[in-house]
Amino acid sequence: MKGGKPDLVSKYIGPEKPVAHGKKLVDDLEHLRSRAVDPNRPLTYDEIVLMAGQGNFVATLCKTHRMEGRTKQDFATVDIFRLENGMVVEHWDNVEPVPEKDVNGGKF
Repeated sequence: MKGGKPDLVSKYIGPEKPVAHGKKLVDDLEHLRSRAVDPNRPLTYDEIVLMAGQGNFVATLCKTHRMEGRTKQDFATVDIFRLENGMVVEHWDNVEPVPEKDVNGGKF
């Protein structure tokens, strides 16, 4: 969904309602499509820093950000996807703010 391409939702997310484990995630394909093009979406993905997969699971560590007015807040985001037949059917995430001052070598 990076780059606001809602047509990719049905290409990569299973036709059945995906299971989303996260307090701000919604199990709804139409909602995912609308979020992909919403300029006020809560989180924008900037860079995939690390991606690993084993079996039917893929995990990513990404640099993301959210705009609050004119202020940009950076986040480290981990997404874990479970796949069936090459399509996402389940999703977990964790989002943590990146502190302005590096206190221990940084997130990345």
